Amino acid sequence: MTAPLGTGVQIVAELAQGFEGKPEQARLLLAAAAAGGADAGKFQLVYADELATPDYQHYALFQSLEMADETWADLGAYAARLGIELHLDIFGVRSLRLAERIGAAAVKLHPTDIANAGLLEDVAAGSVDRVFLGAGGAHMGELERALDLMGGKDVTVLFGFQGYPTPLETNHIARLRYFAGMTARIRPNVTVGFADHAPPESPLRYALAVAAVGAGAKVLEKHLTLGRVLKLEDHESALNPDEFLEFSTVVRQSAKALGEPKEDEDFGMSESEKAYRSTIRRHVVASRDLERQSVLSPADVVLKRTSAAEPITDLTLTYDRRLTKDVGQNSPLSLADLD
Repeated sequence: MTAPLGTGVQIVAELAQGFEGKPEQARLLLAAAAAGGADAGKFQLVYADELATPDYQHYALFQSLEMADETWADLGAYAARLGIELHLDIFGVRSLRLAERIGAAAVKLHPTDIANAGLLEDVAAGSVDRVFLGAGGAHMGELERALDLMGGKDVTVLFGFQGYPTPLETNHIARLRYFAGMTARIRPNVTVGFADHAPPESPLRYALAVAAVGAGAKVLEKHLTLGRVLKLEDHESALNPDEFLEFSTVVRQSAKALGEPKEDEDFGMSESEKAYRSTIRRHVVASRDLERQSVLSPADVVLKRTSAAEPITDLTLTYDRRLTKDVGQNSPLSLADLD
């Protein structure tokens, strides 16, 4: 089930071109995404003529990735049976229209289309309400103009890029918090996410995503492959199915630990922490012998553990208060002892 925005993190299994134009391979990838704890599986919906001219060196590869419209519709239905969403990268109006017809839950625009006003306007006018806006390499002005064109769409600005490999310091995760802070008030329909391309053999293959959650990411995109040993398309930064399940578990537990602060005196503290607070509080006792009618100052009281049944635990409640009786050193004070 999809994690609702604002209350957790949504994990998108980036399946990219890993299906290699083979319907059954695409189904296996969706099944692996569902078993791995993803909320959605995302493919690149490729039509060669939307991406390149016939003389381009990878045009034949793009052609090999094309599948029949009926196949994509079947994949949408299969994803629904698995309980996950189908998301699609689109590269033009043709792929956008197919995504609409088959009921894709979201479409993603590649960073190369950040200034493609025509396509942005088509997406804004289309029936898919959720849009992922790739922000790798994008400038602030480009993002602002793109978001202006998106109107009221539910947009996630997805930072991060594939670098083959992506050097650690280039992830620039603090940018998520910065951008989210700038847009939160003026664009309530916009959230931020992170496309994680940490090398799968790196000890940071889960940690970078967790850092992104701490920086405000509401969506995490992570490559998934059927097995790196197979060297399928886009396997370079992908996790194997068992690793992806561990990734999902680590991310969700970390997001749960992050929590959501409230504008309350106790920040929305859990009952468990409230109990901890009650347990650790020491009791107010006299630091020396004190006579009746003494007006208490910070020098007159200290905190110690006692066996008192109704102690005072807040020193400030005793300051400038007058004693109603004599109190010996180390004697616990109660509110009844104060006028």
